[in-house]
Amino acid sequence: MAASFSASSATQATAPPSAPRSGPKRLLFGLLLLLLLAPALQAKFHWVKVAPLDGFFDENKHPDFAWEDLRNGTYQPRLEAYLEENLGFRSWFLRLHNQLVYSLFNQTTISTVVAGKDDVLFQPLSIDVYQGLGYAPAEMDNRVRWLRTVQDSLRAHGTQFLLVMAPGKARILPHLLPEHYAKRPVKPSNYDAVLQATRKYGVNVLDAAALMLRWQDTTKYPLFPRGGTHWSGYATALMADTMFRQVERLTQLDLPDFASRGRTIVTSPDSIRFTDDDIQKILNRMWEVAPYPMAYPNVQFAADSATKKKANALIIGDSFAQSFYNFYPYYQRLFTPEARYWAGNEYVFWPEKAPGSHTVKDLDLKQELQGRDIVIIICTEQNLGQLGFGFINSAYRMYRPRTAADEAAINQLAQELEKKASWEEISNDPNFARTVHYKAEAIYDETH
Repeated sequence: MAASFSASSATQATAPPSAPRSGPKRLLFGLLLLLLLAPALQAKFHWVKVAPLDGFFDENKHPDFAWEDLRNGTYQPRLEAYLEENLGFRSWFLRLHNQLVYSLFNQTTISTVVAGKDDVLFQPLSIDVYQGLGYAPAEMDNRVRWLRTVQDSLRAHGTQFLLVMAPGKARILPHLLPEHYAKRPVKPSNYDAVLQATRKYGVNVLDAAALMLRWQDTTKYPLFPRGGTHWSGYATALMADTMFRQVERLTQLDLPDFASRGRTIVTSPDSIRFTDDDIQKILNRMWEVAPYPMAYPNVQFAADSATKKKANALIIGDSFAQSFYNFYPYYQRLFTPEARYWAGNEYVFWPEKAPGSHTVKDLDLKQELQGRDIVIIICTEQNLGQLGFGFINSAYRMYRPRTAADEAAINQLAQELEKKASWEEISNDPNFARTVHYKAEAIYDETH
């Protein structure tokens, strides 16, 4: 009884705290539990509307369960990738992380965008090529030499040619480059080499860099936007005036008239048009940096008339060529319905609903060139290493097919390359003979 009495006394001495004192702890525990479960609940029920991330991603789909995938270990990583990608509030946390990295260290979290002075964004590749990376003057000279042959062959069939060389952002805004890039020397570049070769061989060219550097001294609106990598809508309107005058001069066509009447000035990110904030978007930060005041000229096109004639054009180019139908409807209003824009010489991008295949390799080049008034290649500085995107080679060989003597010389060259190849090169390439032949063709073409 004594022991029982003592236990009872101890129980009374260590009685639990009263209900009001445990309330805050339980509330705190509940909040912590809710915080831990919130991502899973959001992923399941999507109670809160969360804006998706900008940019392009390879979407991870929920993997179908299979015992074989489980045994060989491929199911687990695919499920893990899916769950990670679809975790609730993921885009909020990523934007917060990206914002902290940018605000505290002036850094971005993706390798394809760097922050320059005054919050101006650049693509590192555009800086590298401007400073001379990939400089290959002999290759550029040979490609432009072929281009002159293509230009002459097109003209013999009643089609004119124009090369539009678009500068990268770094060439126009070198004073705003990130500090560590600005310290590097600016060496000769492919832009210099191609421009020099066009003058040497007499290829029709529009040097857009020279124009923009000249305009920059007098215009008060950006030719390249703070948060974009392409020329601005304002620069597009200026460039269109010059480019289509050259089209008229070369084709002797009197294109429909157009003119800029006033302009719209915007200062908020929500009002920016088309590509004027394309690389800012993919940074996925909490807050976007305000743009410089951007001007968008009000371009007006005259009504179609019998005295004007539209051009049947084929445009082959990179994304800079898209400015002429997305900022303003130049292609739509100045070209015929038969006109086409081939993106990178791979896909028919414009008109979007053009009949037939939209894969260029499926098209007959000879038929595609017939009846054209003009072929225009629009190539920005960082793509000059692939000037023409394969079109120059295809057109050159269409007009100048190899002779039997050419083929014999290539075969001889291929045999010499095979003799010089190491055992590792031969054993590691199952298509060694074909690889060597391609290499021999490339070497031969550079000099013939």
